[in-house]
Amino acid sequence: MAEEKMSEVTKILIAFVCVMITGGVIIATSGVSNEKRASNAVLTHYSNMSRIAQYQCPKAILKHTGEKAYVVSNSESDKDTFVTLTYDGSEKFSKASCSIDRFGKVTQVVVDGKEML
Repeated sequence: MAEEKMSEVTKILIAFVCVMITGGVIIATSGVSNEKRASNAVLTHYSNMSRIAQYQCPKAILKHTGEKAYVVSNSESDKDTFVTLTYDGSEKFSKASCSIDRFGKVTQVVVDGKEML
């Protein structure tokens, strides 16, 4: 009787190990291609630049105009080196744009056609 229980446990352990090995082989052979990794990296980089621009640009425009910029009216980017956001103002400016570089640094602030930075 004890030998039968041991053999059942052994069978279950062997089946479990086989399932784990099969899963490992499937995961190892279905890797992501280099093209897909590069594409994901570009999208992640662009997303990060956009997020930083949405944080940094309103602060930079506020510093130069005294009015907080709320709504982005236009966005421009090459998805690699810069993001430019354009805002419509109401009181102290009519249109302001702000550019950041790939490192998240504000490189240009233009308010009503006049370069401030």
